[in-house]
Amino acid sequence: MEQGSLAAARIVSYGLLLLTAGLPFHALAERRPRLSARERAVLGAVTAGSLLTSIWWALANVATMAALSIGKLDSDTVTIVLGSTPLGSLLTVRAALLVALGFLLLVRPQPLLLTIAALPALASAAFAGHASAGEGAPGHLLQASDILHLSAGALWLGALARFLTTTVSARNCDANVIRSLAGFARTGTAIVATLFVTGTASAWLISGGQLPGGAWPVLIGFKFALFLAMLGFAAGNRWKLVPEMEDGFSDARCRLIVSLMLETACALGIVALVGFAGLLDPHGG
Repeated sequence: MEQGSLAAARIVSYGLLLLTAGLPFHALAERRPRLSARERAVLGAVTAGSLLTSIWWALANVATMAALSIGKLDSDTVTIVLGSTPLGSLLTVRAALLVALGFLLLVRPQPLLLTIAALPALASAAFAGHASAGEGAPGHLLQASDILHLSAGALWLGALARFLTTTVSARNCDANVIRSLAGFARTGTAIVATLFVTGTASAWLISGGQLPGGAWPVLIGFKFALFLAMLGFAAGNRWKLVPEMEDGFSDARCRLIVSLMLETACALGIVALVGFAGLLDPHGG
C-alpha cells in the first residue's frame, strides 16, 4: 500500500514539476519577454500543484520508511524522519523555490526569472531515488546527467503544452502558430540529443555498467520505445503536418492536434514509467 502511494506521488509530482519548469523554459527559448495572463494563471495553478504533490511525495516517503499508511502518520514521526534524513532538506529547498516562483509570477513574470526558480525546483528530483544513492565521482556524474535529462524533458513537455493549446485555439492556418512550430526544429534536435545521451549515461551509471535484471530494465525498455514514438510524431509534425498547414491543407490542423496529443500521451507515459522504475532495484534484488 505504501509503495503504491509513493509511486503515485512520484509520478504526479514529477509530471507537475516538469510542466512547472517547462512552461517558462520554453517561453525563454522562444525569447518571449513575458508570459500572457492566461499562461501566468496556468503556471500558477501548476506551481501550486507541484508544491502540494511534493508534500504528498515527502509524506509517502516517510510512510514507506515507517511501514505505515499516510493516514496513520503522526506529527512526531514526520518531524523525526524529515529532520534526520536528506528528505527534509530537499523538501524545504524545493518548497522555497516553488514559493519564490509563485511570488515572481505576481511581480516579475519574465521567463528568465521564472526559469531560474523553476529549473532548480525540478533539479531537486535528481537528488532523490537512484541518483541519491551514488557516491563519489560516479554519483556526481549521475546527478548531473539526471539534471540535464530533466531539464531537456521539461523543455520538450513545455513546448508540447504550448503547441497543443495554441494549435487548438488558433485559426486554421495561424501564421504565428506555424512560425512557432517550424522554429522549434533546431531546439528540438538539441533536446533529443541531450535526452538520448543523458538517458543512456544515467542507465549505465545506475546499473553500475552491469547487465540489469528484474522489472527495472523492462520499464526502461518501454521508456525508450515511447521516446522513439515521440520522435516519430515530432518528425511527422515537422516535415509533413506543419508544411501542409503552411500550404493550406484543410485537415492538416486537425491531424496535427491529434499528433500532438499522442506525443503528449507518450511523454506522460514516460513520466509514469520513470516514477515506477525509481522504486525498483536495477539488479532485480
